[in-house]
Amino acid sequence: MKKNLILIEGIPGSGKSTFARFLANQFERNGLSCGLYLETTYDHPIIEFTGYEDNALFLAEHYDRWSKFLDHDPNEEVVVMESAFLQSPMVHLLHKEAERELIKSLVHKVSDRLSKENCGLIYFYQKDALAAINKMVEARGGKGYLLRKHDEYKDEPYFRNRQEQGPESHLSFFLEYAEIANKIVRELNIPAEIIENSSADYGVYQQQALEKFNLKYFPDPVLETSLLKTYSGLYHNQDMDLKISVEFIKDELWIFGNKKMRPKGTDQFYLDDISVTVRFITDHKNVTSLLITEKDLYANRNNEGTLFERIT
Repeated sequence: MKKNLILIEGIPGSGKSTFARFLANQFERNGLSCGLYLETTYDHPIIEFTGYEDNALFLAEHYDRWSKFLDHDPNEEVVVMESAFLQSPMVHLLHKEAERELIKSLVHKVSDRLSKENCGLIYFYQKDALAAINKMVEARGGKGYLLRKHDEYKDEPYFRNRQEQGPESHLSFFLEYAEIANKIVRELNIPAEIIENSSADYGVYQQQALEKFNLKYFPDPVLETSLLKTYSGLYHNQDMDLKISVEFIKDELWIFGNKKMRPKGTDQFYLDDISVTVRFITDHKNVTSLLITEKDLYANRNNEGTLFERIT
């Protein structure tokens, strides 16, 4: 049976994760089972978080992961996946300073395999790539963000070869990634919706996607502020000795400091850009705990979820 697969791609900060979450929610609300794989999904079928120093080994393993995923009987009617087709393999190979034609050949090889499925690509780009990248960097902390990225990746061949640029080499990196990706999406043999999103009219892009996939729009449920307030508090996981604060600010709930919690139901919430959902548990009177579900690299690696008991 062919997989129904929707790939979401673009440069970092282009809105891929939020758009992928929107689509997955709309498929579910239209009665279709949907698998969602964000970049941070734990046990990701495609993205491998352990490094490969040998480029030939990475190419073989990456293609093999796609083959196994596509050959496996689908559990969902639709799968939405972001960053796995272009960003993940291209970033890895660029870090390793792989030959650019080698990078392109891998993307085309995977594309050829995907063409045998019911697969489509939604690709966000901006004509002024440098302006888009500078905006993304500024939103993530400006020079501090570049310094953190430089400290994390400075030993990769791409950056070792550009030591004289220092942290600014990451701007060159993102620009080269955008240049290669912008060209290659026009050469693929899978259907591609290429969206110039400088105007950030995501409401328009969402409506276009709804029409494309013949979906009726269902908004998030609206919850009373009195109910939202009952969920705010401090929660603790004893095994990890980790505390999570849920804050009620301006009629909305926030978690992990700066992540807005959006309602899926009366007691369940999702986050736009990381693979996390949160369900609050009550004893019919008071909120006693929260359960983090969806398997995420940073927040929950358990099938049954990660439980945090309320302490305040």
